[in-house]
Formats: sequence, C-alpha cells, structure tokens
Amino acid sequence: MKKAERLTRIVVSLGMVFIIASCGRGNFSEKPPIHLNPNMDSQGKYKAQSESNFFVDGASMRTPVEGTVARGELREDDAYYHGKDAAGNFIPKAPMAFTDDMVQRGKERFNIYCVACHGVNADGKGKILFYKYPIPPADFFNERIKNLNDGHMFNAISEGWMNMPSLKAQVSVKDRWAIISYIRSLQQN
Repeated sequence: MKKAERLTRIVVSLGMVFIIASCGRGNFSEKPPIHLNPNMDSQGKYKAQSESNFFVDGASMRTPVEGTVARGELREDDAYYHGKDAAGNFIPKAPMAFTDDMVQRGKERFNIYCVACHGVNADGKGKILFYKYPIPPADFFNERIKNLNDGHMFNAISEGWMNMPSLKAQVSVKDRWAIISYIRSLQQN
C-alpha cells in the first residue's frame, strides 16, 4: 500500500506541475481564440447617439414604448409613494407604523437636509435666517403645521412648498417618511 500511495502522490504532483506549466500565463498566441458558440462574439451593435440605416428616423436609440415602467419603478401604492389615497387626497397618517429605528433615521436625514432652514430644534430658526432670507421657514411646533396630514407633509418634502424646494431627487421615499416620523416625535414632546 505504501508503494501505491507514493506512486499516486508522484503522479498527482507531476500532474500539478504539468498543469501549472501549461497554463501559459503571459504567453501570446497568434492563433484566434477558440469560441465554442460564437453567435454573440462578433455581432454588430449600435453605439449611443449613432446613426442607423435600419430605422426610418435614422436614429439608433429608440424611445421606450409608451407606458413602459422600468424594473423596480412601478409605484402602485399611492399612499406610500405619493402620500395620497386613491381619490388623490392627502392621507391623514403615514402608511406604516413609526418605529424607533425609523425615527433615528429620520433624525439623521433631518440633520442633513432640513436643519439649515428649519433649525436643529425644528422651530424654523435655521442658519438661513442669518442671510436675511425674506420668508422664514416653517416652525414645526406651530399648531397649523402640527395639524397637517402626514400625506401633506410628505408632498411638501417631495414637491416643495412655497419657498421650500423639492427634495425628491435627494431624499428617498423611505427617508421622507422617516423625516416625518422624526418631526412627529418632536411635536409630541
């Protein structure tokens, strides 16, 4: 058994040396590469903004079919994505429960996006007032603001409100609801 075991080890070792030596890394070959299924290796393609003789309008880039929705972009839940019900009215309460983690996330996002105008205490006394800004930002402790629907607040963050710009490009839907959860937690204190 010892001889057979030794012989097996020698054969395996020689095999490994042969494999490593034959890999040929760094060696160049004049021969074309072997393609078992070359169907897509050398097909024609259009580059962006290039001209095309195939289409009547001469453009290679095609506009998507009307009504096309990109994967992951179907925003069917109006309450979550727009803060509105099926009739288009603002929803009174957020479509999810506010958790402690959500409030913490909202505080982080508020401190990034909202503090400059609304202030650290959400009282409308942010740094922007030092620059003689003509319209003061909202004080979230004002009774009118306290009584706003969550959907209305979501819409204000998304689309902007009076002198407040839209933040939908910077703040995700989930984070907009988190900011509202943080504001509501401040208002309860």
